Amino acid sequence: MKYSYGKEDLKAWLLKNLDTLLERQTFQALIVEVKVADDANNVFVNKAGHDEVGKNGRIETKFTNYIKPTGELRINSAGVNKYGGFDFMRIIDGVNKRIFEIPHDVYYERGNFYGNEFLWSASYNKTDFKQLRNTKLLLDYEVTE
Repeated sequence: MKYSYGKEDLKAWLLKNLDTLLERQTFQALIVEVKVADDANNVFVNKAGHDEVGKNGRIETKFTNYIKPTGELRINSAGVNKYGGFDFMRIIDGVNKRIFEIPHDVYYERGNFYGNEFLWSASYNKTDFKQLRNTKLLLDYEVTE
């Protein structure tokens, strides 16, 4: 097998396989994290507990584009494991195309966590009564512009 792992080799492979890679949730989430930091004029750092740093402090970004069979959206690795590591939790809902930014203390005071998982209603309680507390928390901190 020939060595083909230099930057130019990887770039060519990436361009050829981009559609396949974008089907992978983790790859898409990483791209979202980098792009949203750039869109906010922040610096992407990918540190433990936060993904970017800017004028408003440290921001942890979580992205989801998958509705669980139970009708809930979820982000993982977003519970006590992140406590103290960020100033704002940014949640990006790729299904409904919505963005939320919640201050650290509010996120932990008002959020319900299932281990390190955070769940909310995929319909934002328009058609169900799932995860009322978490859904309300998100709606209170939706970014509208």
